[in-house]
Amino acid sequence: MTTPNSHGLINWAARIGAVLALAVPVAAFGQEPQAPGPNNVNPADTPPAIGWSTQSEPGALVAPRPGDAAPPKVLTREQIERLAEINRYLTSLVNVRGQFVQTDYLNKETRGRFYVKRPGRIRFDYRSPSMLRIVSDGTYLSIEDHDLKTIDKFPLDSTPIRLLLGEDVDLARDAVILDMRQDETAVAVVLKDKSGSTSGYLQLYFRLPELELYEWVITDAQGLDTRIQLADLVEDKEKSDAFFKSSSIELDNIDNN
Repeated sequence: MTTPNSHGLINWAARIGAVLALAVPVAAFGQEPQAPGPNNVNPADTPPAIGWSTQSEPGALVAPRPGDAAPPKVLTREQIERLAEINRYLTSLVNVRGQFVQTDYLNKETRGRFYVKRPGRIRFDYRSPSMLRIVSDGTYLSIEDHDLKTIDKFPLDSTPIRLLLGEDVDLARDAVILDMRQDETAVAVVLKDKSGSTSGYLQLYFRLPELELYEWVITDAQGLDTRIQLADLVEDKEKSDAFFKSSSIELDNIDNN
């Protein structure tokens, strides 16, 4: 295992946008699926999942794209209160599972199921024909390619997902808030890691009035987006720590590039 460098982290962001997903609450069930647009997911093409939605829906809130030197956002009292609500909501997601659709900057879609166990543990199982699995054991995040028989490993603290997997989520404490927008139906938060160990920035999208995370977009240092759409969440029984351990793939080489 080698220490990730900036080039490796850019490649990491492009390969595994799905690792930046969490889940919508169980209360989101019962909504009618949105009609697919030209860039939207078609629910008929997925296993049963309710409430597929993207930021590109007509009339949906769209966050701005900040420049590399964008200053921190000065939040209003109402935004500070909303951010505190978001922190409490994310912290409440302790043992959950759901489905995801990942769309990369080439508009290529991959799908699968994810699992979260707070603090620090997450697992993404990609559906065939993809042979990827992404798993964090709370210390290291591993990208397993079961086709190439390779594993890339990164300290969890050097990846953006650490912002959402802590025992207590505090985005104002651990991230720089670049922008925050809200309308009657949604709120968008644009942020970057305060530690400076990762490049690019994140966009989080929540439905209103009942707060629920429905989409995540990561923009890497090259300005390329990876979008994660979430659905079909259920509260999960607590899984063992072994479920979040990296597989024992026989490797000739472990590399982060």
